[in-house]
Amino acid sequence: MIRSFFRILFLIFIFSKTNIGSEPLNEEGFRNVSEYPFIEHDTDRTSLQKAFRQSEFYIKKLPENWQTTIYGETYSKKDLSDSLRTLKRIFEEKDPERKRTAFQKNFLLLETRPKNEKSKITGYYEVLMEGRRYPEGEFEFPVLETPSDLFLQKKKSDNVVVKKENDVFTPYPTRLELNKDSEWKGKTSALAYVRIVDLHLAQLEGSAKVKIPGQSPFRITYSADNGRKYRSPAESLKGICKSLIPSDLRNCISEFPKEVKDAILQNPRYVFFKRESFAPRGGGGIELIPERSVAMDPAIPLGLPALLSFRSPLKYAVNRIVFVHDRGSEIKGHGRLDYFLGTGETAESAAGKINSEGRILLILPKK
Repeated sequence: MIRSFFRILFLIFIFSKTNIGSEPLNEEGFRNVSEYPFIEHDTDRTSLQKAFRQSEFYIKKLPENWQTTIYGETYSKKDLSDSLRTLKRIFEEKDPERKRTAFQKNFLLLETRPKNEKSKITGYYEVLMEGRRYPEGEFEFPVLETPSDLFLQKKKSDNVVVKKENDVFTPYPTRLELNKDSEWKGKTSALAYVRIVDLHLAQLEGSAKVKIPGQSPFRITYSADNGRKYRSPAESLKGICKSLIPSDLRNCISEFPKEVKDAILQNPRYVFFKRESFAPRGGGGIELIPERSVAMDPAIPLGLPALLSFRSPLKYAVNRIVFVHDRGSEIKGHGRLDYFLGTGETAESAAGKINSEGRILLILPKK
């Protein structure tokens, strides 16, 4: 018990002192927008109000001396908190002209996109998957909680995930190594046993809802990872699977079970989970709101609003107001955004078809 207590203190210390992975974005990727787009009256009031509240709750929990710098301008906790309240009032305005005037008076728009490229928009969702309490047939892959021997070690300006054994720190085991029960038993436990494709998708998306026969469904969400770099199964499945969108991957494993299993196990990155009581959660414990919450680079502060435009076969947005509520291991750099679509098969289908060019305008308070 005492060892666990000091380990938690150690992790809290590391996280409080370091904004992991939050390297500043280069200023070349930011562009001031002089012509403000027309913002239509939003008919989806319920989700908008929920998203505003989640951003407000998160920013309220920040330390009083918190601040961030974007494109040479520094913003405090109070700046963001006050601007959210102002923006909320503006979006409640029904008169288009008064809304436009108030918006332009109080906010500036800053586009983020790679140099000489368009922004890239993808979609993600909460995986809905079957599970078992114990290994059974194809349900043989454990959904692991964070192990007791996982630590963060400070190395220069980075934090490295390590394994501590007999006071010796070594790189944390890979996915293939963790596939052996002897590597994790006694250090953590399995929340459930699932199919390998479902585990891969849940770890890719960062959350899932698990259904075990005879039990109430429960949610799991990202807790930690082994610090290894993600390797896409696509590198090993070219010419075998039609694509890696969820439906195609599930069809592919039924036809090529060994090839798909081997490709997934070759990805060294492993994500650990924890139970989540009520709703899918993003960065900082923010509740994810379908078609309002997005993941962006760690340099873009959580809670920040933005205007999103893109078009895909099943979804599109034109200056839709969204909020940075999440992070993603592959969501890095200018003009990179992952759009949260909800839970289950409909969300899965839509997310798999979003890989589009788009436009992202950060909404920042004028100072």
